[in-house]
Amino acid sequence: MSDKNTRPRRSESSAVSLSMELATLEHALRGASLLAELLANHDLPDEETQRMAPHCISAQLALVNARLRHVGRVTRGEEDAETLWAPHNAISPSPLPGDDGDVRLVSKTLSPFTRSSRKAPERKPRARRAVKKRPEKQPTAEDAPPAP
Repeated sequence: MSDKNTRPRRSESSAVSLSMELATLEHALRGASLLAELLANHDLPDEETQRMAPHCISAQLALVNARLRHVGRVTRGEEDAETLWAPHNAISPSPLPGDDGDVRLVSKTLSPFTRSSRKAPERKPRARRAVKKRPEKQPTAEDAPPAP
């Protein structure tokens, strides 16, 4: 990457910056708030925009809600961080100068480049199913040999 401020592409990073993700969600909420304020004050430029504003606010809030639930699943370990990756939150897996306060959510999976250079682990043979043993028949008085 030639530009110092360019964020890593997916092939270069499988880590997610929690700070950048939360900042993006904060901006989305601020946008919905501003749009609601414009709507309430009747300051929107035309009738079409005024008619569409509630739908836009609702869509933005639904997106933020879904993204926050996704962040929660990743931080609880229910999903891999790679599923949360997006260009707006891409970061290098190892800390860089100035990243001190950021939380990195690093993917548990290996990048495609790492996978291709490593040998695949040998598979263990499948364990055979245990055959259920039937309980042995207990000898009864009828089965016993006659007494002398």
